[in-house]
Amino acid sequence: MERARLCTWGIMLALTLPGLALAGAPDASLAGATRGTLDIVLPYYPPSARALGLGRATVALEGVDSHNPAALGFFKGIDLAASYGNLDFRRGPDLDIYNSSVVIPTPMLGGSTKLMGFYLHTRDRDPSKMMGANAELWGQQIGIASGVQVPIPDGFGKLALGFAGYPNDPSEVTLTLPDGMGGTTRVAHGRGQSQIGSIRLGALYKPTDEASIGAEFTHIKDKLHATYLGVPGRFESNYHVNLLTIGAAYRVLKSTILMVQYTTGAAHGQGVDAHYAIDSAGVEHQIKVTRDVTVSLRGGWYDNGPTCGVGSTLPGQCRVDYGYMHDYGEGAKKAFGHGPLHLFTVGKTF
Repeated sequence: MERARLCTWGIMLALTLPGLALAGAPDASLAGATRGTLDIVLPYYPPSARALGLGRATVALEGVDSHNPAALGFFKGIDLAASYGNLDFRRGPDLDIYNSSVVIPTPMLGGSTKLMGFYLHTRDRDPSKMMGANAELWGQQIGIASGVQVPIPDGFGKLALGFAGYPNDPSEVTLTLPDGMGGTTRVAHGRGQSQIGSIRLGALYKPTDEASIGAEFTHIKDKLHATYLGVPGRFESNYHVNLLTIGAAYRVLKSTILMVQYTTGAAHGQGVDAHYAIDSAGVEHQIKVTRDVTVSLRGGWYDNGPTCGVGSTLPGQCRVDYGYMHDYGEGAKKAFGHGPLHLFTVGKTF
């Protein structure tokens, strides 16, 4: 039983790599850990640059930047956002990341609904600097989240509940080596897909206007399969992941908010046995420049290192945000090492 840190993207980097090193069937334990931990790149809730700058400690943060679907219960209006990111593992590969979202009100239910799309891929046939193999990989995700306020007795604050589902989230990786004749030979190929789609349930409680408490439960049931050069047959692994996240946020000043978060859970299944314990924290301070322009400074901590970011709201309720993590990829460091993650988001609220 390992204490796995919240590690890297949910593809099967770690699923295919052990197959190159072992003569027999590969060990899936790292595969389950990497795909199951829902990190910032494929978190079953595509992140914004604001969330990254805050250490992703947003389970108790209301609004469109929270990964808690219940937070949408406190948002009113329409919001459009698009993000681009780059993740460069120091020992390869180099990934481009895209995600977008549309938030619309749901008058029949109250609150709002968020439609999400996510895609990432290798920029080129990137060589792994550790293995010397070329890695081609991609992953995508389509999801929907909704949050609504629910009535509670007067004087007891406000409560919202939320649900998110991700019916389509395939990911694939192919490793090739030069064949000595100017071409390449495929040495490993793997693909992962949730069997029934992944779900997330959330709650967000605000006892006062300054304080909030959030909680969410995430369940994933995955199926991974891979083939290897020199290993007969196809390796498969079925496993499930259950994660519980709790956190709190407090606005110490009108311009400053603090947040903390903790995630625990486990991944179990064929060849998969991983446990997670992740601490996160974030702080945001807003500086009013003009009546329509505000600059936000952000800092955070995400399990294995700090994050930071800056953002600005502009006239017309437009916004631009940037988030940065210096050492992303704790769980994949055996294969690819850590790497810097940059994320940019532009958005507009109507």
